[in-house]
Parts: sequence; structure tokens; C-alpha cells
Amino acid sequence: MKARLIPAAVAIVGAVAFAACGSSGSSTGATKQPSSSRPAASATGPTVQVAANAKFGNILVDSKGMTLYTFTNGGMPVPCTGACAAAWPPLFAPNGGHATGDTGVTGIGTTSGNGATLVTDNGLPLYRFSGDAAPGDANGDGLNSFGGIWRVVKTSAPVSAGASGAATTPTTASSSSSSNSSGSGYSGY
Repeated sequence: MKARLIPAAVAIVGAVAFAACGSSGSSTGATKQPSSSRPAASATGPTVQVAANAKFGNILVDSKGMTLYTFTNGGMPVPCTGACAAAWPPLFAPNGGHATGDTGVTGIGTTSGNGATLVTDNGLPLYRFSGDAAPGDANGDGLNSFGGIWRVVKTSAPVSAGASGAATTPTTASSSSSSNSSGSGYSGY
């Protein structure tokens, strides 16, 4: 009887260990974000809007007026998953996967990544920064973290009168000024 219990115990321990490995929190691929961080319903206005910022001029913001950033290394986009996506939440496309921009904003599109459809500007996925507390904040510009440089997305498009959450009295950012990184055709998640 002892000889029969040992193989069964080894099989159970092996199955538990295998299951634990499969549910590990670490991953080298795309990480799914909690469903609560994805849009629950389609947007009522443009996915990407334009707001005035005292330091950067006209910039791209999300529908709540939060500053949008791109993430590159040597001009090439860098995937942002796991801890990176927690600090720099990606801008997910509304249900249906279609993203739109304010009047005059060109280059808005989508790509697959982080287990959902991400909004892009000229092929680069757009992110917000957890260090920005209010619309108009742009505290992440120029930061070098997670293998790349974060840049505020500047635009020559005019500020929309209906931009919800856009900073009409721009806030001054505490980081250095820089230009927008651009790229095209990115779909490397």
C-alpha cells in the first residue's frame, strides 16, 4: 500500500506545482490588465482630445483631460506591460476598438497589446502617467524608465471647445521640455 501512495502523492504535488507556475504573476509576454481598467462603454466624444499646456503648448489628452505619452528607445516603440503598465496605464480603445481624435488631430489609430486594443498616435501606443494627478499635469515627460524615454505628445491641432477635462488654465509641468517622438506602423506587442 505504501508503494501505491508515493506515486499518487508525487503526481498531486507535481500537478499543484504545474498549476502554480501557470498562474504566476510574472510574464514575459503581454499582460492582461484588469477589466476595470478597460473602457466599460463606448466614448461619447473623441478618444483623443487636444488641450493647452503652459509648458508644451497644445498636447494630446484622453477624454478626462489626462496627458498622453509615447514610449520609445532610439525612436523605436517599447512594449509596456506588467509593472510598466501599472505606472504608465495604456489608453485602451473604447468598446468596438475604434479610436477617434479631436478635429485636426491626425494619425490616431489602434493596435493590439496588453490583451486589448490600444490607441496609437502615428503607430505609437499612447499611455498616461500615474504621477499625473490632474488634467494638465505632464510630470512624465523625459523620464527614462522601463527601457525607454517617455514623451508628452505635442500637436499643432487646435484646442477643441468641447474637450472634456481639458485644462483651460494649464498647469505647469515639473519636467524638461522636449519634442514628440514619432513612428509609424507599430504593431509589435
